[in-house]
Order: sequence, then C-alpha cells, then structure tokens
Amino acid sequence: MKIKTNLNSRTVSTRIAIGNAILDELEKKEFTSIKVTDVISIAGVSRMSFYRYYENLYDALCDYLDIIVTGYMIEGGELNEPDVFMRLEHIEFSLNYFDRYSRYFLILNRHGLYTVLIDAVNEYMMKNILPQKKLHMYELYAYAGGLLNSFLKWEEGGKRESAHNVALMIYRLYNHSRAEELTVPEELDTV
Repeated sequence: MKIKTNLNSRTVSTRIAIGNAILDELEKKEFTSIKVTDVISIAGVSRMSFYRYYENLYDALCDYLDIIVTGYMIEGGELNEPDVFMRLEHIEFSLNYFDRYSRYFLILNRHGLYTVLIDAVNEYMMKNILPQKKLHMYELYAYAGGLLNSFLKWEEGGKRESAHNVALMIYRLYNHSRAEELTVPEELDTV
C-alpha cells in the first residue's frame, strides 16, 4: 500500500476529495465496479494526482480513514494523553466524532468493507495505545472492536439513544471497578 501522509492542507483536501468521490460512487454501485477514471472526474483531480498518493481505490479508502483517525487523535487529546481512551467522556467524544463521518462508516459496512474499518481500529490501538497502557493486546482488541460495533449499530439504528447513554453502557462494560459509580437510565438498562 502506497499512501503519502503529507498533511499540508492542499494535500489533505485532494485526498479527502478522492475519498468523498469513492463514497459517491459507492452510493450507486459496488466497489469492484468503480473505476479510477470515475473517481478522479468526480473529485476534480488528475490521474497523476491520484497515483501520486495511491496504487488503487482500496488504498484511497484506507487513507480517508487515516485522515479521520488523525483528526480524532488531535481533537480527542490522544496525541498528548493516550490514556484518555477508556474514560466515559472520551467514549462519548468518540461516538460523536465518528458520527460526523457516519456516511463513510455506514457505506463501507454496507458494502462488506468492514475489514477496512476493523483493521484501522486494530492498527490504531496497537500503534498508539498498547505502548502507553498496561493492558493486554486482546483487551484492546475487544475494546476497539466493541466500540466500533456499538458505533455502527447505534448509527444503523437511527441513534435512538443519546451518545452519552451509549458511552455509559460501553464504559460500564470495560470499567467494572468504577462502573458502580455510574448508572444507565433504567429504560436503557434492559435493552
């Protein structure tokens, strides 16, 4: 996979335009039917620009998620404080942050591209959280996969529960020692 991680605004804008163009195409057709020609036309970039960053469309989808995750790390404070990830307020932040990109997550999931999502989440945890925490990698896999799956099901279900209440349920599951301090509203506790 060839992905350039230059973060100047022009580079990021081009890469986001390419990612959004792929999503536009995925709204209409299967991933295997999408052509680079269609994507660059929609994105308004040259073929040379596309291939400067990517070898294929799959790489572009992965890079789009990398841009999302980089923003997540910056806004969520994980660059400076990696241990925030299991705090209640950070779980709620995570749900709300990724909600901004729900189109990306839902389209990929609908097209059977869940592996793009889970691979990125696992890589993120192993690279950024495992070295900083005293948790086993399987605990991190369980947490990351559970958070991703909960987020997707929350989105698919029309977000009937508040992000706070979903975060509270996730927090209680992964923080048993402190979970007694917080309670989920009774109507959500039995769902």
